[in-house]
Amino acid sequence: MSQSQRAARALFRTLGRVAPPAALALGAATYWRVGAPAPVRPADQAVHDSARRTPLEHRPTFRRGRDGRPGAGGTVTVATYAWGDPGAPGVLLVHGWQSRASAFGRIIEDLTGAGLRAVAYDAPGHGASGGQRRTGLDDLAVIRRLSEAENAPWAGVVGHSLGVLGAGIALHEGIEAERFTAISGLTSVRVTTDGFVRGAGIPWALRDAFASAAQRYGLPDHPDIYERFDLLRHTVPASIPTLWLHDDGDRVNPHQLSVRLHEAHADSSELFTTTGLGHNKILGDRAVRSRILDHLAAPARTTARLTAHRPPAR
Repeated sequence: MSQSQRAARALFRTLGRVAPPAALALGAATYWRVGAPAPVRPADQAVHDSARRTPLEHRPTFRRGRDGRPGAGGTVTVATYAWGDPGAPGVLLVHGWQSRASAFGRIIEDLTGAGLRAVAYDAPGHGASGGQRRTGLDDLAVIRRLSEAENAPWAGVVGHSLGVLGAGIALHEGIEAERFTAISGLTSVRVTTDGFVRGAGIPWALRDAFASAAQRYGLPDHPDIYERFDLLRHTVPASIPTLWLHDDGDRVNPHQLSVRLHEAHADSSELFTTTGLGHNKILGDRAVRSRILDHLAAPARTTARLTAHRPPAR
């Protein structure tokens, strides 16, 4: 933990004890901000550069002005990407928080190598897209726009981390796809606010109050955000075979989240557990990538486990 992070935690702990309303207000304002866009990793640069790019104008759901008051807002440009034969079946990829489309670089190579077309986007506030904030409602809107441009259901949808939640709810609400692959996923938006409370050092006794404050601050016109974005209650249709992939040492999203998701989709899903890959390295693992392609071709209905050995320390 950096010195600035320790200082922020100390501030939130103190405010949480002596001035809870101030802690909640500051936390709610901070919660929605994405931060500096993640750069393209050198290993993904060639894939990133080879994409066909199409800008998409999007009106963000979060429209709070710089003065902290709700504003009319404008539009932001969302960067969308495509790889592979334009006439090939499409696979939609939805990245996680503080990530970008190119994070799927190795998977994109696999998909196009198998004769599929990969489609992805940088969410608002991420990568080359405009804006500073991202909500699940933004993901739903962009996914719908991209889906409307397709001539057939997606051959597959692949989500990572927060992208699992947005993609899964989009499928629940009617986006058509033949397969769903969920990597290091989340069960609900409530998991994200709980994680923020723990990470920021806000007293746990303020957990429920913070969730309410974050919703009022960022999405005052959408009071159903916690009920709507819950993949345990609003499951992916059983007609869409789903593969959950998760590392048992994931420190960002605990493995148990995918266990619960698999249980909620027991009749139509498979759980694939890895060891030693963590939250992000799982995206580039050869065995994981092979399993994703197998799922797209002929999904299994059993629980599997893969042990990936950690590389030697350097």
